[in-house]
Amino acid sequence: MQTAFLIYSFLYLISILILLPKEYLKRPSSIRNRWLKEKFGFFKDNNTKIVKNSQKLTIWIHAVSVGEVIAVSNLIKKLTSKYDIVLSTITDTGQKVARDRFKDCSVNVIYMPFDIPYAINKTLKHFNPSFVMLTETELWPNLMRIVSQNLPLMLINGRLSEKSYKGYGKIKFFIKPLLNKFSIICVQEDGYRERFINLGADQSKIYVTGNMKFDIELEKIVFTWEDRIPHPVIVAGSTHESEEEIILDVFLKLNMPVSLLIAPRHPERFENVESLIKRKIKSLANYNIFFSRLSGLPSDLNLSSSACIILVDQMGILGSLYRVADIAIIGGSFIPHGGQNPLEPAYWQKPIICGPHMHNFPFIEQFLTEKACLMADENSLLNIMKELVKNAELRELIGDTAYQLFLAKSGATEKTIKLIQTLIP
Repeated sequence: MQTAFLIYSFLYLISILILLPKEYLKRPSSIRNRWLKEKFGFFKDNNTKIVKNSQKLTIWIHAVSVGEVIAVSNLIKKLTSKYDIVLSTITDTGQKVARDRFKDCSVNVIYMPFDIPYAINKTLKHFNPSFVMLTETELWPNLMRIVSQNLPLMLINGRLSEKSYKGYGKIKFFIKPLLNKFSIICVQEDGYRERFINLGADQSKIYVTGNMKFDIELEKIVFTWEDRIPHPVIVAGSTHESEEEIILDVFLKLNMPVSLLIAPRHPERFENVESLIKRKIKSLANYNIFFSRLSGLPSDLNLSSSACIILVDQMGILGSLYRVADIAIIGGSFIPHGGQNPLEPAYWQKPIICGPHMHNFPFIEQFLTEKACLMADENSLLNIMKELVKNAELRELIGDTAYQLFLAKSGATEKTIKLIQTLIP
């Protein structure tokens, strides 16, 4: 096993040397230096919310990006009454959302250090956590090895996609001892429990706690423009490349007084999506469609157009935007990505349309079976959207069914907290 760790560390270090310049330069100049320092475990004492000599114990939670940060938000807010929290992310968007969400809490948001012993040990020494938690499928071998030598290590909201399961199965000799470094493994579904067991995890350490993404509490934001755009409103959330074109083509064929809000998953694609929207609108023989970025939408909006397209170019508000929607379309599901989170529209009792690729969210099968969600492909999307746009009663029925399922599956956060309390005071 020691040899396997040495090989992993060597290959990981080589990849850092190759990718570091690109990763450094792709970030805005305002955060580059902080990113680089924190990746190697250097933190300023005056840039921490954790008070030295605090009577509270510290918990380090790692959540890779926006989705994971949102999923553990309730957990973190409940834990801050008793513990100081260090929250690490990998992505810049995850950083931004985490800093916005926890700006008034004793939560220190950092970049996840590189998975090399030097950076990990420096981070542990600086923050001195009493407990470490990883989320979903975040398995970092050196972090896990070093932490588990002295501290409880827990996996929360765990899941294993079919792709990850097959991939890990090919290196089971390495994954099995790694999984058994966890003191507790909390998983979302029974199927995931079986996959972890098949990979060699100790079944006595595995608990099916449910999906913490069901325990979201979304902020109700009243937008000044929400009653000034044509309704019904369609919100296409967390879209990926090529999906915007599919959705736009269908929307433009509706030929009805309706609005479309498109929220690309990745902010670096905003300009490309804007160009696509403008090109699509101009290609129409006679068009009377209003278009704007959300950031440029006037507060005194007064539309004469019969249809409206808005590019959502702000991060961290999609969950609140779904409240404005009459119909929600789930991005990442019309391409083989595996789908994005469908629970935020369910929270607001909205009818959900997803594409055929939702394998990241196995619970969607129950939503489909109970008609709490409609699945469409590129060819059937137009008919489904037409039906929902015209039929308010159907929208209400599907949205209410989705909300009831949402409520039935809540509670993972409280179950996880009870397990945390078995490991630390």
